Amino acid sequence: MNELLLHLIDTLSLPLEERAARRALRGFCEDAGFDYFAYVHLRGQESFAVSNYPREWQELYVKRNYLRIDPVVTRAKHGPPIFNWSAKEAKRAGRRDVMRFFAEAARFDIRAGLSISVPVGFKDRMVFTLANGDIEVPAGRRIDPVTAAVAVTFVHSRLGRIAQDVSMGADIHLSPREAECLRWFADGMSMPDIAKTIGIGYRSVRSYLDEATRKLGAANSRQAASVAIRLGLI
Repeated sequence: MNELLLHLIDTLSLPLEERAARRALRGFCEDAGFDYFAYVHLRGQESFAVSNYPREWQELYVKRNYLRIDPVVTRAKHGPPIFNWSAKEAKRAGRRDVMRFFAEAARFDIRAGLSISVPVGFKDRMVFTLANGDIEVPAGRRIDPVTAAVAVTFVHSRLGRIAQDVSMGADIHLSPREAECLRWFADGMSMPDIAKTIGIGYRSVRSYLDEATRKLGAANSRQAASVAIRLGLI
């Protein structure tokens, strides 16, 4: 895999047009034994993706706001820089929303993959993913993290400025009070303490958090805070 990554770096270092860059990524994907590639730039409301995933899956992903529950995105933000993922692994975790997500992905022969996550500044991330229809990715792939990070940077240099395949920023707007209460809640403050800090009643805090949770399609305030942070809303 390291040799393939080095070859990809060499190829993408050339002044390629968009079509040639995509062709190089498809070739890298096939040589590595995968069917699909996806480059995602996580930058709050301006997040976007470029991939060779089926168009119908890309549109469904955005329509159903799967960014908020996608376990690959969650792990890319909080996990190791290089990791394998699979529907089988998600099933063991037992989360129904994630299992439904993978059930939908399986319709497009997306069941497992390998992802490389590179931080950009304090909040943003560049994530490059390889995926296929296998039940899980074979273990034993030794990937040098520095080589992987450089490769993703070159992917960004070629894809970050071209026309986006899909914008992933959710059309969600929190009111100033909803965002403020959710931000304090994300910092670990209790609802009574939030009420005291910003000078409003406990019931008002609860109402703002409930409304923010509804807008974000989250199961509870804790999940709402996590989604809001991921989307750059707080």
